[in-house]
Amino acid sequence: MERPMTVRVMSGVLGAALAVGLIAIPTAGAAAKPVSVTKTIVANADTYVNSIRDYFFCQTATCKKNKATEKSAAASGMTALVNEATAASTATIPSSQKAVVAKFINDVELLANAYLAYPKESSSGDIARNTGLLYYQSANVGSDAYLLSTLVNGGKVAYVPWSVGAVAVLYAMQLDAQALNAKSATVAQDVFASQDLQSEAASLLTDANGPSASFNALIKQFATIQLQVSAQEIRVLEGKKASLSSSKISALGTQLGTLFSKIVASQKALSK
Repeated sequence: MERPMTVRVMSGVLGAALAVGLIAIPTAGAAAKPVSVTKTIVANADTYVNSIRDYFFCQTATCKKNKATEKSAAASGMTALVNEATAASTATIPSSQKAVVAKFINDVELLANAYLAYPKESSSGDIARNTGLLYYQSANVGSDAYLLSTLVNGGKVAYVPWSVGAVAVLYAMQLDAQALNAKSATVAQDVFASQDLQSEAASLLTDANGPSASFNALIKQFATIQLQVSAQEIRVLEGKKASLSSSKISALGTQLGTLFSKIVASQKALSK
């Protein structure tokens, strides 16, 4: 099937319910001082995130052998993350930590939605979408917890541990761009990939909070343009007229390719 010009121009641009309750905070007697919700997140979020990733993205013989145990740990970890996010949503948060905590709450909600939807999906497209969400939203939650730890403990933000979330989103975008570029893809599959790119671009916009102002600016510009392009792709794929001219869409596609190359170069430099 011949695909619309917008898709041919843009595809391949990147190149290659849970029970919600407040957490119980342990105390050692009536006089003990409660642990703040942010410190609880910092202390435990990585363990919970890793339990989810170990189950859904198992690659070793050990985890494959212990799949039932891994599944139980993932369920417990997801419940604990939701509880932490719920507690944070009603807690008094220091002003310096509010933005990161708000992002943590939002990322946990998106992760939980994907977690709950995953076993209910039957189509390969929906399963792939939820797998992608689980992949990059779990990474985002981990990055949020890391950034929060530097604020709670007064440390300096390092690029590599912070960038895990942003890099995961960019990787998911690359996979969707490749899916959009597949010659065997149907129009429905192209719509699916374009919608995913929209969601991923929106997520990437929230990731522009790292220690490198130049990297933040690059991913913000990239995500903003991707949102425009995906909106046009979806309109054309659905049989509607694009609101931008073909030349404008082509120019935006060129910008995306240039920006992605700059992002990759910046990531390599900052990771040294």
